[in-house]
Amino acid sequence: MGYGSDIGKAWNLLWHPERESKQRMDIMSSLKFYYEIGIVGMLAYVFVGVGLLALGISLLPYTSFIPMQAHFLAYSVFLPYYLVVFAGLLVFLVLFPVNIAVNAFLYQLVGKYLLKSWAGDYSRTFAAVTFSYMPVVLFFWLMVVPFLKVLIAVLAIWQIAVLIIALSEQQRTTRQAAFVAWLATLVLVALFAFLIMAFVLQAVQPLSLNSTVQASTVPYGASHITHYP
Repeated sequence: MGYGSDIGKAWNLLWHPERESKQRMDIMSSLKFYYEIGIVGMLAYVFVGVGLLALGISLLPYTSFIPMQAHFLAYSVFLPYYLVVFAGLLVFLVLFPVNIAVNAFLYQLVGKYLLKSWAGDYSRTFAAVTFSYMPVVLFFWLMVVPFLKVLIAVLAIWQIAVLIIALSEQQRTTRQAAFVAWLATLVLVALFAFLIMAFVLQAVQPLSLNSTVQASTVPYGASHITHYP
């Protein structure tokens, strides 16, 4: 597919995931598809973010009712445009692809090997997870618009719906089996994180108690030592 066709496919995935998620892709094709759409999402994020920062700076001279300290604070927040660009590069070029790969591995582990819900290989699950990221990739710029951040919750639900449909289409299983695999993965990851946290707290607690006891214990007579010239 060409670049324009991929953008059209990504947009159609938002509205017709059942139809658009049937296409088989290997891992490299999925990554190529992601980065083509990711560049569009990244440019939208950077453009909106820098535009809002520039708008905020341009309005500061006309807000005389704001205390001078607030002006300095606003300038210190608005000026580093490069942080917006860096955040966009980091999220779209690194964090999202890594999340796709890790999530696909977990869904494949649970869905294929634990629940036996499908028999397809990892590349199909990778493609399904890639498709599910299209709502977030295309609308991530909402993160920098204060009064539109509430829509991120809608995007999260939308992403889950696309994921379940794409998993069932790619792995040729039922919607119910795909949903159970997603839910079981979520529960197992939460349980694993809880166990790790409990283990860390269990390991740290004796150390903190020992340090507290040592700090509060003073040898007998230590406070009565007299130094003579």
